[in-house]
Amino acid sequence: MEAAGQVTSGVNIGVFKEPRGFIKVLEFVLSIFAFATTTSHKSSTTFSILCANATQPEDRTFYYSYPYDLESECFKLCDTDAKQFCLLSGSKSSAEFYVFVGVIVFLYCLAALVLYIFFDDLYRRNTRLVIVDFIISVVLTLLWIIASSAWAAGVSDVKTYTDPEEGGIFGTGQCQKDLCKVKSLGNFASLNVSLIFGFLNFGVWIGNLWFIYKETPWFKLTSKPPTEPDQHSPISGNNY
Repeated sequence: MEAAGQVTSGVNIGVFKEPRGFIKVLEFVLSIFAFATTTSHKSSTTFSILCANATQPEDRTFYYSYPYDLESECFKLCDTDAKQFCLLSGSKSSAEFYVFVGVIVFLYCLAALVLYIFFDDLYRRNTRLVIVDFIISVVLTLLWIIASSAWAAGVSDVKTYTDPEEGGIFGTGQCQKDLCKVKSLGNFASLNVSLIFGFLNFGVWIGNLWFIYKETPWFKLTSKPPTEPDQHSPISGNNY
């Protein structure tokens, strides 16, 4: 009970009025939007094909979602085909890495907010905690730009290889240009939004680094005003 009372008495809600507090809340929310818009996306592509000995074109639809392992999406172009056609490439690794960074940032922001709110006095007195916070923030900032850049390339691949014309479906087997037509392409609005949140996260973390750096002893050492040397009046006298 005594320990709980000490923690309660040390609660610092005022941290949300400081840049490191409200920016951490913003990072927490943005990280959720980043990986949520990626993992919740589902779409499909539909095209028609006029198979041999068929009088009417038949529709073929394939579906894709996170983690965008498109190579495992296989289907027969025509029922008489002996082999299935599989999409040529996917973006599994970049999608999973992007979501991994988002989840790690989400957990770290949660832990940092607990530290700021309940153990703020310890955080301010222990310079090691401040330095660790700054170093981890630098690493996470780098991870955001790496993951966002990789995912941008991944989204481009998803758009390309789910397009029958650009993804190699047309021109394969019985699916020639005159026999196949695109009926509907996937909706990638959610993935475009996820990219926006990725680079937005990077920008917010860049700004946050300055405010965390100001808490480190390195900044306090450089911003400390120089001390003036003691002024000693010269001893005057006549030596005989």
